Amino acid sequence: MQTETICLGILRNGPATGYVIKSVLEGPLNQIYNLSFGSIYPALSKLTKEKYVTVKQHAQDKKPDKKVYTITKKGISYFEETLLEESGKYVRSGNYGDQIKSEFAMLLLFSKSLPKENIKLILDERILYVQQQLNLITYEGPLAKDSNLNAIRNSAQGQFTRGLMAEVIKTAINYMEKNRKKLHD
Repeated sequence: MQTETICLGILRNGPATGYVIKSVLEGPLNQIYNLSFGSIYPALSKLTKEKYVTVKQHAQDKKPDKKVYTITKKGISYFEETLLEESGKYVRSGNYGDQIKSEFAMLLLFSKSLPKENIKLILDERILYVQQQLNLITYEGPLAKDSNLNAIRNSAQGQFTRGLMAEVIKTAINYMEKNRKKLHD
């Protein structure tokens, strides 16, 4: 999915800064998609030039002005058209799986050549890491006041996506814990 589409989708939930857009994609959504500031700000600049978003600058003490972006009616129409187009491309592609590139999986694939202690450490650290990711995805506590993550998190689509990601992670943890001995044989 294009960075511009993702930014517009997040802005559909309310005005946001580039920092807030990045923070939405960290925490609970970081297992779904990740964008850097180096891609978010150029996308917001392009969307502003094309009048899909407006930007207001707010002065801050001893800091650069804070830029708050708001999607326009033109931006909403463009977002809906682009999202429909991207969903059609996805369906027509026949590629319904996400490509997974994982150094972890490659280490496991070649683990026959590693000492058992290293394999144990790799699995233990991975389980700890994905448990932390699960905690982020399932977190229901308060969020930053200026974040529109609440709207995304509490929507039916947000609940479905978070639930799906949580189940994938739980299944991975369960599998690793039950089958770790297979790597020692």
